[in-house]
Amino acid sequence: MTDFSRNYDTTIRDLEAKLDALIDSGISFDFSRSGDVLTIEFDSGEKIIITPQSPMEQLWISANYAGHRFNWDGGNWINEKGGQELSKFLPEALSLQLGITVDV
Repeated sequence: MTDFSRNYDTTIRDLEAKLDALIDSGISFDFSRSGDVLTIEFDSGEKIIITPQSPMEQLWISANYAGHRFNWDGGNWINEKGGQELSKFLPEALSLQLGITVDV
């Protein structure tokens, strides 16, 4: 397994655990994983889709009608446009869809 694959897998497993905790707390949405693709679906029908792009060693997120590309900097996934960390981006994207502030 490459470093990229290990970092992506660890990130997705951690995110799945945090999403499970949000659902267990009563927040209404669903998520599923098919292979390496994680799809988060909201009651409105909107989705956030997270996929690995192994050839480019990037994590891609489709959210709010836009694509976002993240590069691993040795400790964090960083959005190539604007430099926002994934740990800040995802809570904002989830909060926007859910209409409440959440942390993941």
